[in-house]
Amino acid sequence: MENKERLQEYVYDDYKVVTNFETYEDAVRYAAETGGEMVEIGFVDGSDNPLADDTAQLMNIKKPFRVGLDPEYTVYYSEDEGFQEMAQNILEEMKELEDDTLPEDWIDDQNIATGDRIIIVKDGEINTVTTRERIKYLMRGNLYEIAVKLPN
Repeated sequence: MENKERLQEYVYDDYKVVTNFETYEDAVRYAAETGGEMVEIGFVDGSDNPLADDTAQLMNIKKPFRVGLDPEYTVYYSEDEGFQEMAQNILEEMKELEDDTLPEDWIDDQNIATGDRIIIVKDGEINTVTTRERIKYLMRGNLYEIAVKLPN
């Protein structure tokens, strides 16, 4: 795993969970290196602390995270087919609207891992481009993640 700085720890009485893995494989490697147990957690109902939650079935689909929003929203993840093209179109539209020569700066300047980017669509229109971390606060969505559980 290249960037351990991005990982977040949540400490409880008898254990801690480590979250924010860029890829599912990073979580698998981290669990193997630390002797930890892979678990699924959720930041639900506006909670800042994760709870055990396998709603998204992340281990079955081998994804590091998924977002839960109301049914009228469609979520596109950076690994989805067509995501890069959609993102490029958004950047081009921003360039035209803002008469900006480098609209991609808004993504680059956020220091966002490529895999964390998501596009939210509602009624066929792009609602927002955001990250998994911001979805909890921006749209009161649920965030489900792969985590590694370790003893304190």
